[in-house]
Amino acid sequence: MQKTVIRPAGEGDIPAIIALYRELDAAMVDLQPEFFCEAPREEAEISSTVKAQDADFLLAEQDGTPVGFALVTYAGWTPAYSCVLPHRYARLEDLVVGKAYRGRGIGGELLAAAKRWARNRRLEYVELNVLAQNESAVKLYESQDFVEATKVMRCML
Repeated sequence: MQKTVIRPAGEGDIPAIIALYRELDAAMVDLQPEFFCEAPREEAEISSTVKAQDADFLLAEQDGTPVGFALVTYAGWTPAYSCVLPHRYARLEDLVVGKAYRGRGIGGELLAAAKRWARNRRLEYVELNVLAQNESAVKLYESQDFVEATKVMRCML
């Protein structure tokens, strides 16, 4: 089994991130074509995130080849409502492993890296959204101790 190296992405990694986003976007279209479309990702937006102090693209590489990433961000504090206990937390915005590299544990390694990223910042938890139809992702997240906390429901009109 090849060794996976996970590191924060730099400016030179933007083309690889865009290519991986193409795979993620295509998968989203397959799962919910009524809500997602394949569209070009903005290099400037990715560059801004790469440079940000409160976010990281955690890039997974095998033999120097980018094979996946997790985008993790500092979300801040929970809403300041009197009935909500205050917590500082991170958000896992995106996670993708290239199609040719799936099933090798890379997604789990990226999740572990995202959790370390949050712990190193003394955050209390990592939150994410996942499409209900993305059963393989749900299984991965559950295997890494993620639990359903809320449920978003939609009624088409």
